[in-house]
Amino acid sequence: MNEETLKALILDYIRTLEKGKIRRRELYGRLGLKGTDYAEFKRVLNLIEKSGELVRLKGRTFALPEMGNIITGVFSASRHGGGFVRPTAGDSVYIRREHTAGAIPGDTVQARLIHKGHVGINRAGEIIKIVERTGRPIIGIYKTIGKTAYVIPQEKVFMENMLVTSGEELGAKDGEVVVCRAEVSAPTYTHPMCSVVEVLGPPGAPGMDVLIIAKKFDLPMRFSEESIEESLRIPDDLSADVIARRRDIRDLVTFTIDPIDARDFDDAVSISRREDGGFDIGVHIADVAHYVRDGSALDHEAQARGMSCYLVDRVIPMLPERLSGELCSLRPREDRLTKSVFATLDDDGNILSAEIADTVIHSRMRLNYQQAQAFLDGTGDYEADLIPGEVREALIVLSDLTDILIRRRTERGALDFELPETRVILDAAGKPKDIVKRTRLKSHRMIEELMLIANTVTAMELGEAKAPFLYRSHDTPDREKLEVFGDLARSLGYDFRPTLAESQLYIQSFLKSLQGKRHERVLNMLLLRSMKKAVYSPHNLGHYGLALPVYAHFTSPIRRYPDLIVHRQLDRYILGNGAAPERLDIQYYETLGNHLTSREITTDSAERDSVKMKIAEFMERHLGEEFNGAVSGIIPIGFFVELDEYFVEGLVHVSSLEDDYYEVDEHGVAMIGRNKGRRFMIGDRVKVAVARADKERGEVDFMVVEGMGKRGKRV
Repeated sequence: MNEETLKALILDYIRTLEKGKIRRRELYGRLGLKGTDYAEFKRVLNLIEKSGELVRLKGRTFALPEMGNIITGVFSASRHGGGFVRPTAGDSVYIRREHTAGAIPGDTVQARLIHKGHVGINRAGEIIKIVERTGRPIIGIYKTIGKTAYVIPQEKVFMENMLVTSGEELGAKDGEVVVCRAEVSAPTYTHPMCSVVEVLGPPGAPGMDVLIIAKKFDLPMRFSEESIEESLRIPDDLSADVIARRRDIRDLVTFTIDPIDARDFDDAVSISRREDGGFDIGVHIADVAHYVRDGSALDHEAQARGMSCYLVDRVIPMLPERLSGELCSLRPREDRLTKSVFATLDDDGNILSAEIADTVIHSRMRLNYQQAQAFLDGTGDYEADLIPGEVREALIVLSDLTDILIRRRTERGALDFELPETRVILDAAGKPKDIVKRTRLKSHRMIEELMLIANTVTAMELGEAKAPFLYRSHDTPDREKLEVFGDLARSLGYDFRPTLAESQLYIQSFLKSLQGKRHERVLNMLLLRSMKKAVYSPHNLGHYGLALPVYAHFTSPIRRYPDLIVHRQLDRYILGNGAAPERLDIQYYETLGNHLTSREITTDSAERDSVKMKIAEFMERHLGEEFNGAVSGIIPIGFFVELDEYFVEGLVHVSSLEDDYYEVDEHGVAMIGRNKGRRFMIGDRVKVAVARADKERGEVDFMVVEGMGKRGKRV
């Protein structure tokens, strides 16, 4: 009997039991498993327990989770202690710090509900068992006291130091940065244990900051020898035979517009105005699928990485430099292989016709967004005569079309959260010299709008061809989360109605009403957090945020594996270039979509931590200095302040407010003194001093120098 059949047999039988529980030996006997030895039966039963479909009670008794109000899930810790257990299905359960039973972030645990709450709200529990320790790497500082060794984890969500198992020190020296792996403690001992798996060196060593992030998120710093050798065997030149099988559009005026600090260039565009009205557009994307074959060493490496990770001072690419920076990069004045989406639009931006083709292009010029914007503005920041005449003409036409497409996006209800990004400016030595807001220009929107058209066209074509591929799906938000946001918005004086929020047009009008208000940024951020995350899935759920019925990622195959999947399926189902598809089962694409969504979350987290680390390094030079700012967020241990001068956010810890005992109000929008009634509310103006900057943890702490309480008294 195979494993899956045995699992199903065990679960089906226990579900028939009136009490929903049974002792292990009795279950084995009742199932009549004469062909399966007892050791194999126990192994499968343990696997079912780890999955959370069964729980182990006292006396080797197994039961359905609901029989003991027990859930199994992954524990995530919060900065102020405690955390949540997130089951595979259903709502998360809050765990107070004293009920964590030694669990650390990432552990699979069992928790007993001690307060059920209602509709998933206020569910609380206590961890009763650590089913499996997390396998993720933990970075920290190795320390010794006498013969006892321990690791101080870098992440603050680890509330305790971790003892190092005797003999598992790997030669680490006191004060060095190490990578460790959590171990399961003895049943009677809940203090977390670990073993050292790698010694990185002194904290201040050159490049240590980036190395810590790479290790923390398990980012691969080197490509396999097989993938490197495979990339080096790809020829430089484009043979006449290769070009003959493609549409030759090297005479078409194409160009690229990218960030000033872009590391790869995978999209070029072309545009012209039609004599009879409307526009002809072309979006030309590096044909990575031509070079990275399904099942090759390069393919295995790219799939495992999922996407490129853009840290502040470097990129950890999905593909080796031979491909990402050379053969596939759409460099100006060089022939390159592309997949192109051609579309004809009318004067209102409606797509009249579209076609996808394998092409070869010769880009006229590489522009960055600032250069393109300076040309459009006529500011003189960039000499227009450096841009060829045909490119200048195309930029003007593209600007006109963008106005039309933005209007159409607004009319259909696409959401546009005004959340500026942080840009860290480095000096020649890689040290941060300024922290600024990344300004969003019209030139950004020009490229975004064309990419949206290309992504939509490819998704529609593959969907109509019944091809299995990965949609970029964004489901409608949960009503419960919108209701929580509505309560918070109303406490700040804004009327938000969750019952109307299924309509993107309502969300859009609410966001517009915030423009220029002091709570605009924080409410944009909190509303965005109330939305579901976009995922990669073979199932089309539409894209709520873009207000599109169908959408996929096609335009960045150098840095995103889902785009490469779309390119391959275009070859197989639309262009007729690929072999008959080998993988038609939807489960394969579900598993792949889950993996790639997970990799996206990981790389996003690594990129954010890299920015936080450099911000903290920058603020180390400003310790004790005073800045003006505004309260931007409230958490149980304090409130965040965003500075005016630099795009930096730091925490004012409640312990630094010595005039009173401060608590968060019931709506989570203010920190209020219990005795004197003074409060710090989201949006309030304050003056703060930089009290602490921890580069390793990416944290900045402030102290209030001057601020106004509710009664007008200074704190």
